Amino acid sequence: MNMKTLILVAVLLVSAVSMPFVGFVPKARADEDVRILSHTIYQDYGFPPFSTDKGDYQVAGEVQNAGTQALHFNVTADFYNSNNEIIGRGFLSDSAAPSYLHVLQPGKKSPFVIFFSRFTEAGDFRLVDHYDLKLTTSTANLYQSGFEIVSQSSHEAGGSLFIEGEIRNIGTEYIDGLMVFATFYNATGEVVAVTSEGGGYTLVDESTGERGFPPNKTASFFAKLEAFNYGGRLQRVDRYELTVEGYDYSLWTADGQLISPETVYVLGSVQKQEEETLKQPETPLVLYVAIVTLIAVLLIATLLLVRKRIIRKRDKMNSLSSV
Repeated sequence: MNMKTLILVAVLLVSAVSMPFVGFVPKARADEDVRILSHTIYQDYGFPPFSTDKGDYQVAGEVQNAGTQALHFNVTADFYNSNNEIIGRGFLSDSAAPSYLHVLQPGKKSPFVIFFSRFTEAGDFRLVDHYDLKLTTSTANLYQSGFEIVSQSSHEAGGSLFIEGEIRNIGTEYIDGLMVFATFYNATGEVVAVTSEGGGYTLVDESTGERGFPPNKTASFFAKLEAFNYGGRLQRVDRYELTVEGYDYSLWTADGQLISPETVYVLGSVQKQEEETLKQPETPLVLYVAIVTLIAVLLIATLLLVRKRIIRKRDKMNSLSSV
């Protein structure tokens, strides 16, 4: 067996051993892990579904992370008129009070709201007939445990629904800003509205001088579904769910608006993720198999070459002795 043949055999063996393992290497498709559970559109006030002379449009919905890693997500809405022409596009935004979780943990749900003005930039009225939603995601790495909802209650007054309660900081950091999100459902579990309340937490801890929401302390919160009684929409609310998210103070603007955060304090107890980002990625199994196979083939080739030289030397000696 010559060297060219040995090299060809080595390549074929590496390919043959590697192929079964390549098929089991997971491909990260985060967009497939997060799905939209339900959504609806309404106007700020006026009779549903679309009044021609009343409020701006809001698309409210809910997504769920069915995967195994924490994710950021974004929802884009394309709005159409009755002629199926696109009349505008909306996104999730922090320009107003945030209405979605910036870190969506595995198995968890997040509300979302997309705002769409009833007027164009030129001031012309636009009537929405229907819309389409598109979901995109990316991996979230920097987040820490932060909150536990201790208590909550609700009551109706003046056509609005008010929710009050207390939350506890179960983490180890001072949290500089937080938002409470309320997702409202009808009797069949579909989202009918989303609201959020919160802002910067500017109180100073007298014992430490630290500013923010202290660890192991509780604070009160409230959220409200305001002026939602027009057209019987408040009567559609069967139940609600709450979640909370916190942020670093440096990520808030001077007027109290949130800038998309890099570090988020999430509801519930989770392991800090910063340490995981420092770990070196593990070498794939297929690479180990390929290396071991190549070494074995080269070793066999070396032994065969040595054996061939020994045989040649022996034959040469036999030929000399016969002479």
